[in-house]
Amino acid sequence: MKGKPLLLLLSGSAAFGAAAQVFVPAAGGSEARIALLLQGGHDWRRYVPQYVEPWIEAGIAGCYPIVPQENGSLQFEGVRARLLDATGIFVGGGHTPTYQRLYATDPIRSVIRERILHGVPYAGVSAGALIAPQVCAIPPEDTGDPSVRIVAGLGLMQDCVIGVHFSEWNALPHVLEAMAITRTATAWGIDEDACALFEGGRFARALGGTVHEISMMDFATLANEITEHISSS
Repeated sequence: MKGKPLLLLLSGSAAFGAAAQVFVPAAGGSEARIALLLQGGHDWRRYVPQYVEPWIEAGIAGCYPIVPQENGSLQFEGVRARLLDATGIFVGGGHTPTYQRLYATDPIRSVIRERILHGVPYAGVSAGALIAPQVCAIPPEDTGDPSVRIVAGLGLMQDCVIGVHFSEWNALPHVLEAMAITRTATAWGIDEDACALFEGGRFARALGGTVHEISMMDFATLANEITEHISSS
């Protein structure tokens, strides 16, 4: 699996069950040790059960939440040790700029990349999905900005843009804007009940719901074609 990462990108909790059916076996099944990367905050523990319950049902060995300290920073050596021990990495949802600052910048970014590129499966929901590619396109809903914000992502995927809550947020205009700014010809719009599965950098299939493949035909006019990939399960 080295060099051919397995990525599961979700928009919302409605896809947790479908994603777990692939993510947990890939992470080692009953031997899986999953690092759950969250944005923190005073009440972060209340959100943990929604992530871990599908994994517990699958019989995982352990789950290790990773959150920033009270000052908003990560204790690098402790986080690194958890990531090196993990057989699966799951990045949660919330405020995308916070996730990007914590996990898609060095030194943590390099540790995550090393683990994924050595065969550890990666899953991310909403913010966790947005930071997965080389280009992270943060929608206005996350920033309050009038237009999409382009920042660096983890670089686990190349030459694509990810859009989350695609149908629910009518996200196509902002996805097209991000594609035009970055001159990226392909994007993947993920509905809230869907998980987009990528193997070795290539889209494999949709789980749970519909994944929309957007192909830019003309950057000047934003002419595009959309192909719907509908889960068969």
